[in-house]
This record gives sequence, structure tokens and C-alpha cells, in this order.
Amino acid sequence: MKSSIFQEFGRVWVLSLINLLLIALLGGMMLVFADRKEFILLTILMILTACAMVVMLLFKLQRVKVTSEKQEVEAKAYNALPIPLLILDADLHFCGGNIHSREQCWWAESIPFLKKILSSDTDQKALDRLVEGLIHQDIRTEVLNFVGRNGTEVWRIQSFPFQGQSMWKCVNVTQKKEEEKAQLKRDDLFSLFLDYAEDGLFSIDEKGVILFCNEKFASWLGYSKKELVGTSLSKTLVKPKGFEPVKLCDIKGKCDFIAANSRIKSAFLEQTVIPMKEGSITRSLVNIHTPFVNQEDMSKVLEMTPLPVICLDENGVIQDSNILFRENFTQDANPIRGTPFTDLVIPSKRDEIKTSVNDFIKGILEVDSFEVHFNDARESVASCYFARLPVKNQKGCFILFHDITEQKRFETQLVQSQKMQAVGQLAGGIAHDFNNLLTAMIGFCDLMLLRHSPGDQSFTDIMQIKQNANRAANLVRQLLAFSRQQTLQPKVLDITECLAELSALLRRLIGSNIDLNIKHARELGLVLVDQGQFEQVIINMVVNARDAMTSGGTISLSTSNCELKKAKRFGHDVIPPGFYVLVEISDTGSGINSDIIDRIFDPFFSTKEVGSGTGLGLSTVYGIVKQTGGFIHVDSTVGKGTTFSIYLPQYTEEQVVSPSEKELEKLPPQDLTGSSTIMLVEDEDAVRLFSARALRSKGYHVIEAMDGEEALNYIKANDEPIDLVISDVVMPQMDGPTFVNEITKLNKTPKVLFISGYTEETFQNRLKDERNIQFLAKPFSLNDLAIRVKEILDGDSSSLKNVS
Repeated sequence: MKSSIFQEFGRVWVLSLINLLLIALLGGMMLVFADRKEFILLTILMILTACAMVVMLLFKLQRVKVTSEKQEVEAKAYNALPIPLLILDADLHFCGGNIHSREQCWWAESIPFLKKILSSDTDQKALDRLVEGLIHQDIRTEVLNFVGRNGTEVWRIQSFPFQGQSMWKCVNVTQKKEEEKAQLKRDDLFSLFLDYAEDGLFSIDEKGVILFCNEKFASWLGYSKKELVGTSLSKTLVKPKGFEPVKLCDIKGKCDFIAANSRIKSAFLEQTVIPMKEGSITRSLVNIHTPFVNQEDMSKVLEMTPLPVICLDENGVIQDSNILFRENFTQDANPIRGTPFTDLVIPSKRDEIKTSVNDFIKGILEVDSFEVHFNDARESVASCYFARLPVKNQKGCFILFHDITEQKRFETQLVQSQKMQAVGQLAGGIAHDFNNLLTAMIGFCDLMLLRHSPGDQSFTDIMQIKQNANRAANLVRQLLAFSRQQTLQPKVLDITECLAELSALLRRLIGSNIDLNIKHARELGLVLVDQGQFEQVIINMVVNARDAMTSGGTISLSTSNCELKKAKRFGHDVIPPGFYVLVEISDTGSGINSDIIDRIFDPFFSTKEVGSGTGLGLSTVYGIVKQTGGFIHVDSTVGKGTTFSIYLPQYTEEQVVSPSEKELEKLPPQDLTGSSTIMLVEDEDAVRLFSARALRSKGYHVIEAMDGEEALNYIKANDEPIDLVISDVVMPQMDGPTFVNEITKLNKTPKVLFISGYTEETFQNRLKDERNIQFLAKPFSLNDLAIRVKEILDGDSSSLKNVS
């Protein structure tokens, strides 16, 4: 731009010189050809005037040139300023500005436009003050917040009077304000962090003036932080007798402070002087929890203690604890300073613990130890041992803990196991006696039915007696299942196939107002269970779920593979690691109350109305599952439903016999008669009488004995060959296994059929030779006995070794 201006001035000079030359040439020609003097003078005057005008023009042009150069320099300087500058005219419009204002001040249109994009009423008032600066022609400085497309921008604007207008010096301070805001936030967070410290914190200068304190220290003294900051620390300290003037920053150890309510509070003060360029400040820590020792030493002592330990003040509030206590007896192992000790105890024991602790601290009660039940996730139990604080006139105590949770759990398990074992033995004994009675009842009914045809009126009565006896036998089987003394016939079973076959029956049992959802897992593992007993478990569970949903609902039955990498505890049961098949039966019923959920597997316990159940359903399930080697767990929420989880060990045999390789079930023999000699040993007269008559009716020669000793004496006294011995297991004088072992010693090895209401496992480990031993469970019918004897004597007992 400068070169173009100079070029224009050069052209003017050239044209001016050419003009002077032309005027001089024209004047000379006029002088040559002029005749009169007046004309000559006029010509000379005109030439001089023209020259003067040209000279004045050239001078004026020179001044314009100098002015232009100055304005150009000023314009460059104006545009070179890094700060946006704007000119606001009297009409409140921005009539000019430098380059930076055009690039950055997108809002520089007019004052009415600015009012539309201001973020608050405060900004509106600030803008009005800037406009007043234009009117009064004075200097004003304000901060405005403009709302634009990229959010809110913050501008600091300074207004200067300028030739009746106003020049705005504009600085974008958005980033600076954000940084200041972030710094304030960091300062607030740091202050909040210090406020939540466990100890009191403050800082004083070399004159003892409090520069800073946290909320813990201020609230401990009953002040606010604003009330303490700026005051002298000496106003909050009690000066002891013989106090020598020292610097406040040098005070350490146990100190007494004056609270806002004029009460004296003791604490342990630790101070560290931090030198600065001008003077010094302190880092002061007030251990308000343990006033007799500094926090570092206290923590070391507690952490070195090999037992869980806590320190309580006179109000029973925890002042400190070691990590063993926090890990063992708290929810998340976090510091628990300031927490009342009773808050960690179960609600039912809090009043008792609070009284004991207060009496010990006051010296009223000398307590060696007592038990505390914590409300943590483990429901921990600990023995507590008290110790007084080692400082005179300082109330409080230490408590050491010995974790006896596992010991209590084992004691509970032992009591539960003994109770269940006692009930099981009682149930098994009752079942054995009932089986003898039922065997006689069913047997004599069979004998009577031989004399009465279906058309006889007595036939119906006898059948009623037999059917009720069979119903009683089912009830006895439930007792045996609960006591885990029933006879099982385990086989490798695919639960998926079993449940598929059972689903139709289950749907008929639950009715139309309840949905049954069955979900099978893929590649489900095999289990070794008694299929009939397993089906009984599922039926009992589904019927139980149905009874819990009187208004309808959904029963969900699912199976899955489950691998436990470590032992899992369910109440008193501990499931060892291994592979299991998990069967879950869920319902949407009323749920089970927490106060009775621990009793649902107890025999004869039922929540149903009287006459609606025997109370043996779930106890039977429990017995079958446990006898199979499995585990059962219940999870229930009142109003939402119940889920029973059954864990059955997966079958671990590498080779499973295929269906084609299984023995085919053989049909019972048609001819049940025989002529062999059978010794019948039974102490129950009714069972012996029925069995002997039944066998004699089939043509067998039967020798009766009331117990094993009588039978053994008969064998020793007679050389009569005996083809089969039928013996009860439990008998007075000499039981069945002992009797069989004794006749084995006589080199007589007849075939043996044991009959008992107990399981086969009760005598197997007491026999020296099991090759010729068979078993028939009571109660049995005449036909069952005849078939079993025929198969044994004919040597065809492999397919039905155990008949229940």
C-alpha cells in the first residue's frame, strides 16, 4: 500500500513540472507575440500565479504524504495490537475495530444484540454500566458472559472515551475463568478431604495465629472453621501450672483444650514446623481419639497385636482398631473410628453389651470375658477380654477378641446332627417295628385272599385292609427315607430323560392354573441315583410348590452342570469341591418366613393346616438326597417365592454300560412251588407264622426258629441238609449276621435270604462271606416271598438281588 501511495505522489510531481514547463512555454510565446505592455504584465502575473498555485499544490501534497505515512503507521500499530479493540458510536453500534476484533469478537454487532446473548441479569447490568461509560465519557471495566454456539464465553471489557465515542478493549478470559474455577474446585475438594480426616488438623504461623483448620478440629471444639481461622491458638489452650512462655508451634504431647462451651477436652498434639521464605507455618495434628499417646505409636501397638483389638472411650465409641479386627468383624474392613461399638453387634444383644461395657469402664463390674455376636456378613461370634487404659484418670478400655465363629458353628452342627441322628434312629426303629406289623398284616391278608374269591363279600373287606396296610407301608418308607435307612437301587441316570418322562404326571398334579416350565441344560452330566426315589423327590417338591400357590403361578424346574472349585457353605451343610448336577425347583408362591426356614426339613413339621399333610414331605426329600450323597439348599423371599437347589454328584465312571449291554429284566417264574428245606429264623411271631404258612402252602419243608441261637443249636444237633436260610437281621440273643457267620464256620454254606425293615447296609459290613447272601425288604407280600425264594433256589437271583 505504501509503494502505491508513493507512486501516485511521484506522478503528481511529474505532472506539476510538466505543467510549469507548459505555462512557461505558453507565457514566453505570448510575450514574443504580444504588442502591448498591459498584456505582457497580465501574462507575467498569470504565469506567476500559476507557478504559485503549483508550488502550493506541491507543498500541500507533501503534507498529505507525511500525514498518510503517519496514519498508515498508526493503522498498522492498531491492527498489530494482540488485543481486540472495538469502536462503539453514539448509536450503540460498533463502527470499527482492529483485525483481532473482527476475528475474535463474533458478538460485535450492536448493544441490542449483546443483550440477547448475555447469560444472566448480572451481565445485563454490567453491560448497562459500559454503555454509561460512553455517555459520561469515563473509563469502565466489566466482565460479561456471552452464550454462543460453543457454550458460554467470558470477556473482560474495558471502555475508554474516544472522540465522543467509546473504544472497548476486549480480552477473552474464558479459559482463565475455567482454570480458576477448576482450581477453586480442587481447593474445595482438598479442604473437604482434610475435613473428613480422622484427626484434627490445623496450621499456625510463627505468631500462633491459626491459618487453617479442618472441620474435625473445629467441630471437636464446638466452633466453625471461620470462627477459628485468624484467632490465636492460645485462646483454645489451657495453660497448666508452672507454664513457661514458649512458642505455640513448639507445644507437643498431651494438651487440654477449651471448647466453645467452656468444657476441657484432652488430646495428643503433634506439631511439625515448616520453614518458608518469610517466617514459618506448622503442620499440627490433634489425636482426639487417644489423648495419652501419639497416633503413630498407637497404630504400631495395635497392629503388632496378634489378636483383634479395639480401643473404646468412656462413651463406648471406637477410638482405634487394628486391621485384624476390621478384617474379621466389619463389613468392608474400613476404619471405624467414631463408631459406637454396639453398632457392630446384632440388635438383640446391643443393650446387654452396652450395659456390660459401661459398667466395666465405670468400675462397677469386673468382667473377664463374654461373647459378642457381630452383625457382619459371616455372623461372627467372638469371646471378648477387657483391659483398662494404661493412663490415670483416663476412662475407656481395650477389648481383645478371640474368634470362635467356627467353633460355635461346629457346635451348632453337632447339636443339629445329634438331633437329626436321634430322630432318625427313632424313626428307623419305629419303621422297623411297623414293618414287622405290616408284613404280618399284608401276609395274613394274602392268606385270607386264597380262601375268598373276588365275588365274596369278605374279599372286599380284606382288600381294604391290605390297601390301607400298603398305604401305611408307604408312610413307613418315608420315615426310612428321612432316617436314610431305606433300601436304594441306584443306577446311572440321565436326569433330562427322567424329567421328560415325569413331566406329564407333574402337569396333572399341579392343575391348570399353574404353569410348569422345564429347562434342561445341554450335555448334562449323569448321576448315580435310585430312579424311583429321585422321582419321589421331584414329585414332593412340585406338590409342595403347588400348595404354596393357591391363586396360581409358575413352577420352574431347571437343570445344569455345576463345578465347585472350592467348598461352599449352605447353613450347616458344606458342599465339597467337585462336579455336580444342579436341579432347581422354583415357584412364585408366598415364600417361607425366615424364622421357620431352618425347620422345614424337620420331620412332622408342616405349615399346612391340620390334616393337610404328614409333615414328612420335605424331610423325606432331605433324607433321600443325603442318602444319595447329594445336598439340598433352600432360598426364599416372602411374597416372591422359593427356590430349592439340589446338588447331586456327577457319575465319574469313564464307561457307562449301554442299554444293549444291560441285563434284560426276567419275568417272575410261573411255578412258585417247591420241595426244598428252608430254615426260617424270625423273632416276630406274626411274621414267622405268616412266612411259614406261606412257604408250606407252596410245598416247602419249613423249620422255624425264634432267634439265631435256637437255629444254630438245631443245625449243630441235626444233620438234615438245609437248602435256604431265611433270617431276620435284628433279633435278640443272636442276630442274623452273627448266625450266618457261625454256620459258615461249620462248613455249611446254605443260601441265605435276609429279611428286614432296615437297609442292606446295616449288615453287609458284618458278614465274612456275601456270595450266597440275598436281601428282601419288609414289608413283603406272600407273592413277593414266594417269587424271591423260588429265584434263589433256582439260582436265578442276579436280576433281582435287592427287592424293596
